[in-house]
Amino acid sequence: MEADRQRRHRVIQAVRRFVQLSTVALVVCLIFLGLYYHYRAARSIGEITDVAGWRGQALTIIDERVGKLDDPEAFLLANNGNLWSMRLGGVDVADPLAFVEATSATHDLHWPLLISILIPVALTVLLGRVFCSWICPGYLVFEATGKLRGVLRRIGLDPPALEVSHANKYVLLIVGVVLAVATSLPIFSMFYPPALLSRTAHAIIFGTGVTGMLTILAVMVVVEVFVSPRWWCRTMCPGGALYGILGSARVLRVRVSHQGCTNCGLCHPACEEGLNVLKESSSIECDNCGACIKSCPEAALHFTLSVPGMQKS
Repeated sequence: MEADRQRRHRVIQAVRRFVQLSTVALVVCLIFLGLYYHYRAARSIGEITDVAGWRGQALTIIDERVGKLDDPEAFLLANNGNLWSMRLGGVDVADPLAFVEATSATHDLHWPLLISILIPVALTVLLGRVFCSWICPGYLVFEATGKLRGVLRRIGLDPPALEVSHANKYVLLIVGVVLAVATSLPIFSMFYPPALLSRTAHAIIFGTGVTGMLTILAVMVVVEVFVSPRWWCRTMCPGGALYGILGSARVLRVRVSHQGCTNCGLCHPACEEGLNVLKESSSIECDNCGACIKSCPEAALHFTLSVPGMQKS
């Protein structure tokens, strides 16, 4: 039974990685559709064959498929955007942080934007911070920085692991809202990884400047590798803070079976959020990535669907 459970959780991790990579692919596809729409709007479809390299190849493939639809423009208008705010199949979906930022900066409640966050908010209320661990491309990048730290340790280098308070991201969330209200400027989208990576991909595909965005990303990576592991997601991400608050009463949680637990401690270093899993698996810091479950040799950890406060050990 233990082997079956471990196999099941390996499958869960494989599915999580598939969802992360599929999200990246989806964003890239939407941006290419945006570029193709640009050519159609400019009535320059004939110029696609003149576009060199990978951009031209991608646009040609899109034109061969989308261009043959009865109403290409309707399809393109129904599928566009990025992780900050997108329309997929005609349904608008936005990051809750985008709603908070827009509402704070404009001092006005935009009802279509409010409606667009209902799906991610509902999923977060039920499943917790799964956007962070299952969807966010920034999380994928920063998981890679953790692997790189492991490589550095294996070759004899031991980068420091500065401990930074998880509370910082809640402070940054509040400060960002206050600044947006005071300045009417979009604060979070300047450095929030899903928005930042989406804009970077957009700039690369459209062939515009990426220097500033790559500089911010490079600073984050350097800090993660050489100063503090998983620094951004654990301690600085305002989106993670918002998702944590929204998912505080989540139904899906990691449960500890104390009868089976031997206190070996292997789950603690496996936790991407740096939590003491045995004590903090139900906290708002847990993003339900499931890495701790996979690491447990006694199968004493597992996901559970239950009403908060009613779990039994």
